[in-house]
Amino acid sequence: MTMIAPNPPGSWLRSWVRALTPPAEAAIATMSKAVSDRTGPFSPGPLHVCASVPAYPTKTGSNLHLPSCSRSAPVGRHGRFALNLPSCLRSDSVLRKVNTLEPKTVGDQFALLVSSVVDYAIFMLDPTGKIVTWNDGAQRIKGYTADEVIGRHFSLFYPPEEARSRKPDWELEVAKREGHYTEEGWRLRKDGTRFWASVVITALRDQTGRLRGFGKVTRDLTERHEQEEARNAARDREEARLRAHADRMAELERTKAQFLNLASHELRGPLTLIRGYNSMLQDGSIPAGQVPAVARLLETKLAHVDLLVEQMLETARLEHDAFDLFRQRFDLGDVVQEQLDIFRPLSPDHQFMLDDDGTPLIVEGDRARIATIIANLFDNAIKYSPAGGEIWCTTRNQGSQISVIVRDQGLGIAAEHMPRLFTRFGRLPTEENVTIHGTGLGLFLCKEIATRHGGDITAKSEPGAGSEFTLILPTAP
Repeated sequence: MTMIAPNPPGSWLRSWVRALTPPAEAAIATMSKAVSDRTGPFSPGPLHVCASVPAYPTKTGSNLHLPSCSRSAPVGRHGRFALNLPSCLRSDSVLRKVNTLEPKTVGDQFALLVSSVVDYAIFMLDPTGKIVTWNDGAQRIKGYTADEVIGRHFSLFYPPEEARSRKPDWELEVAKREGHYTEEGWRLRKDGTRFWASVVITALRDQTGRLRGFGKVTRDLTERHEQEEARNAARDREEARLRAHADRMAELERTKAQFLNLASHELRGPLTLIRGYNSMLQDGSIPAGQVPAVARLLETKLAHVDLLVEQMLETARLEHDAFDLFRQRFDLGDVVQEQLDIFRPLSPDHQFMLDDDGTPLIVEGDRARIATIIANLFDNAIKYSPAGGEIWCTTRNQGSQISVIVRDQGLGIAAEHMPRLFTRFGRLPTEENVTIHGTGLGLFLCKEIATRHGGDITAKSEPGAGSEFTLILPTAP
């Protein structure tokens, strides 16, 4: 049963017969007049409308069949009447035809305009959300023909998760309540691909306020959306770069402050001692028998200052990307022996033990900087073994790599401090080592130098049981 509103009675038929040629219009006019004649008060009696023309040509050249019919409906002056239309006059079939008609009225011209627009999908829904009209733009954007979508619920254009959550129905409820609903979001084409859509849904009501359906306009904005996403991504990258740069500058400022504080602290001690003993040597206040011992002490302090200055310079080179490596082939065993010869007389309280199987330890790299690694490992072993004891150095050629292991019997390191061990200024503040000098740069530099040679440094330790550091470098090709 098709519900038709008056205003005036019979005008609904004229809106459909524009597709017909004059003979067919005359036949339909018979039906229209019969409806128009029933303008009296409501009567429950039947209204008979008959048309018995078998077929009429339309303006498009096809035949429109109007089989003989007899239908009844209650009609009132201010009421509505109900009329069962033949299938040829129902909206699906007629609206598909109307898009091809020669425009004669403003209404026809508007229908032709809507039909011809290809940049916008413009179609109508019934009050339940089923599609009742379709234009060329809708077919181009969504990929469906009119025959494929008319009568189906418009949720087929939504991603599955939104369809399951009944978002399309919610949008209609908003449009019904507010008059319209707008959004941008992902929609689906017939082939399953996604496109970014600008959507406007408008509630359509007649003069009595009754909801007759919804108008829906969709535009494919995928290209614009992708451009916006690209701009946003570029902006985010630039903001991230600027934040990283700002963080880097702040970190450099903190590093500089730490650097200066440590430098002044670490240099002040040995320089004060050197200055004092030098003054005593000049005025002859040191007995002749103690001069050799004082000389050894001064040599130790000068070595400490030299190591400290070298650590600071190397850190500065790293900060400014000026850390160039002078590569050459050499035997790492010779470097280990040289450093042992330097440190043995500087620390008579420690026994240095070398475990060397005599295998050549040929590597390729910056000899001076790798010597700095060995020196730092020996220096730490001495500093963190204040009670003396043995310091073992084990060297091994393992084929593709060479290892140097330095093990002491000192204070050891708690597990919670291990992650900070190789960080810049990563000194471990404990009650046991609070009086031990150091910048916290030594192991950081060792790690950096080893990494830049394709190697690594690892550590194992237990509190009170000493520490073991292992330098690994690739064997020279």
